[in-house]
Amino acid sequence: MKSAAYGPSKSALNAYTIALAYELKDLPFKVNVIDPGYTATDFNGHSGPGSVESAASFIIKHTLTDENGPTGQYFSNDIEDETGISPW
Repeated sequence: MKSAAYGPSKSALNAYTIALAYELKDLPFKVNVIDPGYTATDFNGHSGPGSVESAASFIIKHTLTDENGPTGQYFSNDIEDETGISPW
């Protein structure tokens, strides 16, 4: 169950990511949201379909970017196209 605060807090986090990425655009620093997807962990009683290994691999893939990498994006392992970019 998601509380009434869940949706607005996620939207605020996404908006802050964009604002921070804009403020740091002239620095060699990237700001992105990286969602490992619904992963089977102790936190959710192992109900997620994704493995911890897949989640970790996804996080590393989107963390190890160079100076030309994306910034201000939302990447989710639950997005089914090859980009993994979520329109949130």
